Amino acid sequence: MKNKVAVKDAVAPASKKTVGQRRISVAWPPFEQKLAAVLARLEEDQYLVISVKGTNRYVQFAGQGSFGMRVETTSNNYLSKPDQLDAEQVAALLEAGWNGPTSDSDAATPENDPDGSPNFFVEFAVPVPFESVARLTIQTLASILRVPHPLSLEYKAFEREGAALTLPELGLKQTKRVPKDAQPDDQQEDLATLLLTTLRQHTGLKDLAYDGDGDISFQYGSAQVLVRLLSGAPFVRCYSRVLHDVEPNGAILSHLNDMNAREPMVHFVVRGDAIFALSDTCAAPFVAEHVNLALSHFCVIVDGMDSLLQTDFGGQTTFTELMPSSLRH
Repeated sequence: MKNKVAVKDAVAPASKKTVGQRRISVAWPPFEQKLAAVLARLEEDQYLVISVKGTNRYVQFAGQGSFGMRVETTSNNYLSKPDQLDAEQVAALLEAGWNGPTSDSDAATPENDPDGSPNFFVEFAVPVPFESVARLTIQTLASILRVPHPLSLEYKAFEREGAALTLPELGLKQTKRVPKDAQPDDQQEDLATLLLTTLRQHTGLKDLAYDGDGDISFQYGSAQVLVRLLSGAPFVRCYSRVLHDVEPNGAILSHLNDMNAREPMVHFVVRGDAIFALSDTCAAPFVAEHVNLALSHFCVIVDGMDSLLQTDFGGQTTFTELMPSSLRH
């Protein structure tokens, strides 16, 4: 297990910090005190999530009993492009004492990476310094994420079994929660239907369907393109295994980094002996034209890039026999 990380004691109270010429609201220090008191009562297998209204930015706390407390704040793995943390914010989070994400949301699971996280995270050992935890939280929200006032926040709290906890002493609005046993999830079901209908119309492939993994797949040129709804977030993800049987090396990683810097909508990653491309499009609200444009762009990029990468680095494409485009332009 990784060593527990203590937050720097030199962090100043939120009320005395400024970012450039921006002053911090006087409402933050009283909220910091309320938060510290609430965290001190958080028991094992109880969770608190404080989020910025209308966004996926949050700080979340997990009571771990004799193992202390884990605290996380959202990384770019879970933020849409307009909400992405910039380089200055990432540097500020690390300077404040957060550990950086150890991998993406698919790899850094509790099973694969029990001591890491796809988010920024800190482990506090017993005895948990609740005042320091609250101070780090306020610094993160007010100074780094630039949340103007606690009024911009809401919370949800619950136990492992799903029972909701009410914490009125925080003075925040409680996030509306969908009951855990609500089946089916009507909103997700509606999005799934909309996405399938949109893809059938856009590709002209009437027999498209979801497979057992929740993917809709079809061939475009020499690439297999898969489309899915991300669980827990309103995003449509397009992804494709561009090449396989590749020998990973520094030259490939450097080349992919350059490609990612140039290409704003499609990103390339190496996993094992394969190179994958992926692209996410916001589905809240669901706009068929946006999904179609993102899919068309993704297909053109991956179909052209697989042969170029194969020339430079070897490996195999998914398909050797090409299939003409069926996308509607």
